[in-house]
Amino acid sequence: MNGAAGKTSGRARKAKPCYTDGVNLLESLRWSDQKLTENQVPHALIGGLALAHYGYGRGTQDIGWLVPEESKDSVKRLFNSNGFKILHESDDVLQFEGLAPVDFLIARRPISRKMIEDSFFSSSLRLKVVRAEDLIGLKIQAYSNDPKRKNKDLADIQELISLQENLDWEKIKSYADLFEAWSEISGLRSGS
Repeated sequence: MNGAAGKTSGRARKAKPCYTDGVNLLESLRWSDQKLTENQVPHALIGGLALAHYGYGRGTQDIGWLVPEESKDSVKRLFNSNGFKILHESDDVLQFEGLAPVDFLIARRPISRKMIEDSFFSSSLRLKVVRAEDLIGLKIQAYSNDPKRKNKDLADIQELISLQENLDWEKIKSYADLFEAWSEISGLRSGS
């Protein structure tokens, strides 16, 4: 959905216990949203923290944002000038370390750019979040690109399905079909 072949390349981040209390994570979430907004960088929350909007709280050690490709250089300048260090950079991903880890998935294709356009303001989180169907699509992409993530991402997808009514199953199927995962995802649907 992002890179030329729908694959992303990123390095696995080693767990850092200093983030387990969530204080640095929440401070970085608020700070990064504010700075991205001030600098007019379109963005939407993805990943483990986005699950909270949908009623599923689970532990996570980083913040994930989806940003358009043309904002990549602005994001690098903004975060580097504010004390964050780039841990990994590819065409599809920027990973920073600072007060807490902050990752950016770079929206290069129309399908991922539309996710940003379709994102909405979450009154509970007070920032923009991708739609549940888009979050499911990103989770399918994540475990397709890194099979070690599969169990966690499938559990996240199962929870989203069980907590959300009126999901757009055609959209979810279109994402699953990109990665030949529809039989697995439809099985989760029938099991919810």
